[in-house]
Amino acid sequence: MRLGGTFLIVVGLVSLALGRIPYGQTRHTATLGDFKLGVTEEKHVVVPPLVSGLMILAGAILLGTGSRGPRL
Repeated sequence: MRLGGTFLIVVGLVSLALGRIPYGQTRHTATLGDFKLGVTEEKHVVVPPLVSGLMILAGAILLGTGSRGPRL
Protein backbone atom coordinates (compact mmCIF):
# COMPACT_ATOMS: atom_id res chain seq x y z
CA MET A 1 0.00 0.00 0.00
CA ARG A 2 2.89 2.35 0.65
CA LEU A 3 4.17 2.11 -2.92
CA GLY A 4 0.73 2.74 -4.39
CA GLY A 5 0.11 5.66 -2.05
CA THR A 6 3.48 7.21 -2.85
CA PHE A 7 2.89 6.75 -6.58
CA LEU A 8 -0.52 8.46 -6.37
CA ILE A 9 0.92 11.39 -4.43
CA VAL A 10 3.82 11.89 -6.86
CA VAL A 11 1.62 11.64 -9.96
CA GLY A 12 -0.95 13.97 -8.36
CA LEU A 13 1.70 16.57 -7.50
CA VAL A 14 3.28 16.41 -10.98
CA SER A 15 -0.08 16.72 -12.72
CA LEU A 16 -1.08 19.56 -10.40
CA ALA A 17 2.17 21.43 -11.08
CA LEU A 18 2.22 20.85 -14.85
CA GLY A 19 -1.49 20.56 -15.59
CA ARG A 20 -0.75 17.59 -17.82
CA ILE A 21 1.27 14.38 -17.81
CA PRO A 22 3.67 14.01 -20.77
CA TYR A 23 4.56 10.71 -22.38
CA GLY A 24 6.27 9.65 -25.60
CA GLN A 25 5.05 7.23 -28.23
CA THR A 26 7.54 5.72 -30.70
CA ARG A 27 6.42 4.54 -34.12
CA HIS A 28 8.59 2.63 -36.56
CA THR A 29 7.99 4.14 -39.98
CA ALA A 30 10.50 2.41 -42.29
CA THR A 31 12.86 -0.57 -42.32
CA LEU A 32 15.67 -1.02 -44.83
CA GLY A 33 17.66 -4.16 -44.04
CA ASP A 34 19.04 -3.75 -40.52
CA PHE A 35 18.30 -0.02 -40.51
CA LYS A 36 15.07 1.02 -38.78
CA LEU A 37 13.67 4.53 -38.87
CA GLY A 38 11.46 5.53 -35.96
CA VAL A 39 9.62 8.66 -34.91
CA THR A 40 8.96 9.57 -31.29
CA GLU A 41 5.84 11.64 -30.80
CA GLU A 42 5.36 13.65 -27.59
CA LYS A 43 1.81 13.40 -26.26
CA HIS A 44 0.13 14.78 -23.14
CA VAL A 45 -2.75 13.72 -20.94
CA VAL A 46 -4.58 16.73 -19.50
CA VAL A 47 -5.50 16.21 -15.84
CA PRO A 48 -7.98 18.61 -14.17
CA PRO A 49 -6.85 20.08 -10.81
CA LEU A 50 -9.74 18.37 -9.00
CA VAL A 51 -8.55 14.95 -10.17
CA SER A 52 -4.97 15.81 -9.14
CA GLY A 53 -6.19 16.75 -5.67
CA LEU A 54 -8.18 13.52 -5.39
CA MET A 55 -5.09 11.50 -6.38
CA ILE A 56 -3.06 13.24 -3.65
CA LEU A 57 -5.83 12.65 -1.10
CA ALA A 58 -6.18 8.97 -2.05
CA GLY A 59 -2.41 8.51 -1.82
CA ALA A 60 -2.35 10.10 1.62
CA ILE A 61 -5.16 7.81 2.77
CA LEU A 62 -3.30 4.76 1.46
CA LEU A 63 -0.13 5.85 3.23
CA GLY A 64 -2.03 6.49 6.46
CA THR A 65 -3.85 3.17 6.50
CA GLY A 66 -0.91 1.13 5.24
CA SER A 67 1.43 2.19 8.03
CA ARG A 68 -0.70 0.78 10.84
CA GLY A 69 0.19 -2.58 12.25
CA PRO A 70 -2.29 -5.36 12.91
CA ARG A 71 -4.92 -4.60 15.50
CA LEU A 72 -5.11 -6.78 18.57
